[in-house]
Amino acid sequence: MNILTAHGIHLQMHVSIHQIAETPVVLNRSRPVVLWEVESRTLVFISDLDFPLLPEIRLCFDIACEGKPICRTYGKLLWKEDSLSDARLYGVLLDPDEHGEVNMAKQITRTVTGGRVRLQNYEHYTDFLDNKGSGQIFDVFT
Repeated sequence: MNILTAHGIHLQMHVSIHQIAETPVVLNRSRPVVLWEVESRTLVFISDLDFPLLPEIRLCFDIACEGKPICRTYGKLLWKEDSLSDARLYGVLLDPDEHGEVNMAKQITRTVTGGRVRLQNYEHYTDFLDNKGSGQIFDVFT
């Protein structure tokens, strides 16, 4: 989700327990967490909550931008990293949608930016090197 951070778009995320084993959980409460990274099938968040790594727990994630809801998705914890502080880093495998697709990064990016993301054209590195005078060429391969 670096593209959104680079463009100054800040996402808010809340987490709640959605299901334990086959039993739905209705708490009507959620907790704000820090969305650290979003990939096509996974996300990473930081929280002070201490979730156990049990495959039976299914979490609900509500993602918003500037107070406007973007999406709701579900997933299971894959891993957890403890830190020296009370915060923990969690990796989540997201559930596929009704069509069997999971691409949260694309969905969030398109929703927030209002359509397709502009493709960035990068200059070839030799074009960069050709524009420099003598004594200003850096060898990037060493």
